[in-house]
Amino acid sequence: MSPEITFEDARKAQKDAEWSYSNAMEKFYYSMLEVVFLRIKSHLSAEGLKKVLEMDEKRNQNKNLSVEFSQKTWQVLAESWVGAEGLAMTKIADLYGLDISDLDMSKIEKRVKEQSTPRCEPTN
Repeated sequence: MSPEITFEDARKAQKDAEWSYSNAMEKFYYSMLEVVFLRIKSHLSAEGLKKVLEMDEKRNQNKNLSVEFSQKTWQVLAESWVGAEGLAMTKIADLYGLDISDLDMSKIEKRVKEQSTPRCEPTN
């Protein structure tokens, strides 16, 4: 026999999960960044490596360029993750046998509005 789940129980679980999600996302973005950079570097030709090293040198010499490059990188990661996250959520929800009626649509609608900006900012 399953325990009785109240509206308050669901809200508390949502808040706890949102807090954990926010904390995990920054770590995940750093890991994703590392994986993507390593993947790119593992495919570089000599000319490609030269371009990467030149850009890295320019970034080292120009703080504004470095900040701009970093901001664009975080935005790309955020934009890239949205599609992958949605697909994974859909497939895992299917494994649980969840229907649209099992979801709090107000949370999903809020997230859709927030997706136009990155959800993770690098720490200094």
